Amino acid sequence: MSSNNPTSSDATAVVELHSAIETPENVVLTYRMAGPALRLWAYLIDTVLRGMVLFVAFITAIVAELAIEGVPFGIWLLLLFMMEWGYFAICEGFFRGKTIGKHAMNIRVIREAGYPISFWSALLRNFLRAADMLPLYGIGFITAVVSGKFRRLGDLAAGTVVIEERKVRLPREPIILEKIQPLSRSDIGTYVPPHRTLAVIEEFLQRRFVLTHQRGHELAAHLAAVLSRKLNFQGEANFVEEYPMAFLARVYVTFHPTLNREADEDLGGSAADLQPVFAGGKG
Repeated sequence: MSSNNPTSSDATAVVELHSAIETPENVVLTYRMAGPALRLWAYLIDTVLRGMVLFVAFITAIVAELAIEGVPFGIWLLLLFMMEWGYFAICEGFFRGKTIGKHAMNIRVIREAGYPISFWSALLRNFLRAADMLPLYGIGFITAVVSGKFRRLGDLAAGTVVIEERKVRLPREPIILEKIQPLSRSDIGTYVPPHRTLAVIEEFLQRRFVLTHQRGHELAAHLAAVLSRKLNFQGEANFVEEYPMAFLARVYVTFHPTLNREADEDLGGSAADLQPVFAGGKG
């Protein structure tokens, strides 16, 4: 997550390498697009790995045919189908937009709005790979250049982009859910934040300790204000303005799908009780 603007040289490039994405919650995220070279290398790695798996499976099927005629080769054909049509969709849909090749090249697929890719988006994106490959990936390459963000037909249809992951590894700290009180049901309306919004909050909270207390509140303030309005929050006065990180944490705990909380139970805590949990540094 970054608020830095692309340099002037990037802005005047024929194909934009940096992209500033504003989410529906008005949070601006800046990404660097993955170019054709990185994507090609990732694809070649995936192709070699899939070929090795299919080759070993084929040899195994030939040997197994001696004992069970027809069945092993049928299983191999099923594996061939899955490797061709399911490998990319399953990997990208369930492993944060990455295949083995993309992981090796430090790139991944995300939604154009900045959210993690879903399985159905990954399925649509890779279903059109057959069209992109005609001829010899010519359509995909031309589309990627013309689109301005290296998006092939599958990306345009699924609303996705391929980005480079930064090599700097920020430490993560577990969110201590037991120390965070959910919002009181009497203080909020009927609005329910979508899963993608909770995912953004989770990413932020896990890395809050690399920020100073002041900087953490600055980054959290805008999203906290937007969610406060949507939730029609009627809690403590000035709580959202003074402790935006604490407010985001309480939103996360209130609406996290795996947390078993009584919907009508009033567990509202004070801002002072929550402040130490988010002490990411000295302001």
